[in-house]
Amino acid sequence: MSTKLKAAKFIYDRLTEQFRPDKCTDVFKTVGVQVHNTDVIAKVYTATFASPEVFDNILARNEENVMLFTHHPLPPMPSLQEGYGNIPEKYFTKMQEQKMNFFSFHIPLDVAGPYSPGNTLSKAMGTNPYASWYPQNGAMLGALCQSKYATLTELHHCLTSTIGHKASMYHYGEEELLNGKFAIMAGIGKSIEAYEFLEHNKINTLVVGVTAPTVDWSIKIHAAAKEHHINLLGGTHYSTEKFALMSMLPFFNNLGVEAEFIPEQPNLAEL
Repeated sequence: MSTKLKAAKFIYDRLTEQFRPDKCTDVFKTVGVQVHNTDVIAKVYTATFASPEVFDNILARNEENVMLFTHHPLPPMPSLQEGYGNIPEKYFTKMQEQKMNFFSFHIPLDVAGPYSPGNTLSKAMGTNPYASWYPQNGAMLGALCQSKYATLTELHHCLTSTIGHKASMYHYGEEELLNGKFAIMAGIGKSIEAYEFLEHNKINTLVVGVTAPTVDWSIKIHAAAKEHHINLLGGTHYSTEKFALMSMLPFFNNLGVEAEFIPEQPNLAEL
């Protein structure tokens, strides 16, 4: 780990300037600084969730003056029936002992931009994100994408290769991609109106994180997709959003601080 130290406030301020949390609302109560235990930072770790496996990975290194930057300030949902998990109290104690800070941007990171989950997933798939489209929390999220792919099957193969594991495929529309276009709403998308929008704009395929048709909101999503003839490709909550956190490494490097992405296990039950 580098011994070069940067002021924590300097990093907080640059994150705030980049992501403008004042321009949207959020689903989580605390936005930005979650835990502050040190005024100087030697290294930043990025992760999709504030999960026990992430904390175990970082804290086992016995480093001081580090910061964790996550998309979600909590662990993943224990199941699709429940809300997000809670961070065990022991990790707050260990963070204090090891002078570790914790910072999280959820909707601010989701907002369409160079580091958003939708745009970074699209680019990882080798496709071109050309517009945002999904309104949530006072902002526009997601990505409309142009690709070289002619069929749903080809796009499915691309997604599985990109995320590194199987992806779900629900064939509710035509096999042919209309003009090679598709949409992304990484993570969870609960909007019923989204499917009417896609049909109206002649886009017949949506890549999303969670597709398992086992809970009320997901059942409604499948019904809307069938009604509007929209194919669904699912890649799990984690795997469709992880590229945003991977893309943040150069951002922190450009601030003069070392950065490392911490991988997590995808929940394949979400497919």
